[in-house]
Amino acid sequence: MRIRAITNGQIIPFLYKNESILSFMQENLENFSNLNNELINAFEDIGVQVQTRRFCSQPLFSYDNKLFYENNLKDTLGDIKVQLRFLQNIFQDYGFDYFACCMMLTHKLPELGIFERLLLNEVPVFIKNTDNFFTSLPVASTRDGINITAIKSGAKIIKQLSEPDPFNNLNFCVSANVGPNFPFFPAAYHFSDKPAFSLALEMADEVIMAIEESNSLKETQFNLLSKFNQIYDDVTFICEKLGRKFDMEFKGVDLSPAPFPEENKSIGTAIEKLGIEYFGANGTLTGVALIKNSIPIDKEKVIGFSGFFQPILEDYILSKRLAEGKFNLDSLLLYSTMCGAGLDVIPLPGDITEQELFYILLDLCTISIRLNKPLTARLMPIPGRNVGDEVEFDFEYFAPSRIIDFRRLTGNKKDDLFNSNEKFFKFL
Repeated sequence: MRIRAITNGQIIPFLYKNESILSFMQENLENFSNLNNELINAFEDIGVQVQTRRFCSQPLFSYDNKLFYENNLKDTLGDIKVQLRFLQNIFQDYGFDYFACCMMLTHKLPELGIFERLLLNEVPVFIKNTDNFFTSLPVASTRDGINITAIKSGAKIIKQLSEPDPFNNLNFCVSANVGPNFPFFPAAYHFSDKPAFSLALEMADEVIMAIEESNSLKETQFNLLSKFNQIYDDVTFICEKLGRKFDMEFKGVDLSPAPFPEENKSIGTAIEKLGIEYFGANGTLTGVALIKNSIPIDKEKVIGFSGFFQPILEDYILSKRLAEGKFNLDSLLLYSTMCGAGLDVIPLPGDITEQELFYILLDLCTISIRLNKPLTARLMPIPGRNVGDEVEFDFEYFAPSRIIDFRRLTGNKKDDLFNSNEKFFKFL
């Protein structure tokens, strides 16, 4: 087990002068930096390594910020681009590895105006020009409904980020029902005046060990519940204590057992050790539900997804089984109904259209809304690759795999939902 991320959160005065932002941030960042250092030392004392330190802020666009309207749109967008690079340098100076904020909460907007559309058009530029910036586009919630126009924008962003370097899509996701203070990137954002922090865990190996110590599914559930409770108690004790010391609010821990691309740290290995022949076979859904339902939900500080993660390229067995043709995109949508946390780092053919991406995102949002669960989509079209082609990145956190199969559209219909003027939809 490792701490995947200590994710710190703080409001940032976007579009103020750089000197004002620096002055505002310095004191808080110094406090965060000291907190993070003591957290790292405390976790190391119990044998737990911290992988990254991260920072998130409020949505980039807010109607409360009048500075968005004081300049013309072109100048404002240029200022944002420059300021993101400036912020990145500040965060690096204080030891933060990555920075994130969502673009805007589009599920609360029945219609996207000219500024919102232009801002979303610039997302690929922001990401490509800023090394450590992550962002997301919340497009749906059970309470508010689905912003269909925003989903189209999300599909366009994914397509534009894929060229020339598909790795850029690692830094972007479309989300549904994701609130503030989720510690996992790219979905993380902060929405409180009080500085705060939360934890994301990498612990698929702990799930494997709990399963190996069990002799039945019933015993597995109890062993997993006991394991999750113990981990929760260990990390929250440390975080609550240090949060009080530094006057930082500890929001909680996401107990999703994130994997690493090694066989003994793979959530796919855990599924197969339950007695499922291979990840993707019938029975996999039961394994997904068993692991998810073993995560305690009655704890005050259990936050975020706290569900089953299926990040294909970040998981050794999931990548291997995809390369063997053992499952497809529909399989992953099915597993998402059992709180699979969505579609994460999925390699898709490079010629996938915005229309096809739109419908994949729409289905994911529908699952999220109808089951009232947080889900995200981080999709990665690979230029020049087709279904079944090999894909491999020079990146230690990705395993080699193949392009996933999915049901393609004919593209002949011009009167479908993608081409309609429908802007917003809410289920009765």
